[in-house]
Amino acid sequence: MIMKTTLTALALIATIGATATYANSHAESASDAGDAEKTRVISDTSIAIYSQNPYIQSVMEDTTHIQAARLKEIMDRGDEIILLDVRPRAEFESTPGIEGTAMNIPRNFIEVEAYEQLEDKDASIIIVSSKGIRGGLAAHTLQAMGYTNVRNLLGGVEGWTK
Repeated sequence: MIMKTTLTALALIATIGATATYANSHAESASDAGDAEKTRVISDTSIAIYSQNPYIQSVMEDTTHIQAARLKEIMDRGDEIILLDVRPRAEFESTPGIEGTAMNIPRNFIEVEAYEQLEDKDASIIIVSSKGIRGGLAAHTLQAMGYTNVRNLLGGVEGWTK
């Protein structure tokens, strides 16, 4: 039992380390406001938990992410963005998110409701979820639907509030 627990803990530590290495090229850099340079950043262990799922790992690697600090810079400048919260409606209504998030399309409705609510496929859309996983999936879906400027908030609402 102790051996199994130790091996599981070591596997999780290795996964977190590997995931930290993986995430770098998929986060928008805060160092260059003009260019969407990609860097590798890990926001929290939520990505590490899902990193063993090959599909989610692939989606997260193919999705453009943004760090909370970079999003704050964009919001402080007053740039025109759409903050799209993809948490379930009950969670969106009962749990604080990011101030200024007016739009909620739950992840499980994104394919249907995006066509109705997100008419401009070139708009700057920042996806928000609890930890960034559902956000990554939603961003990937929107990109597949032809939306050209979609980013997922690394760490989601939890990363934003830290």
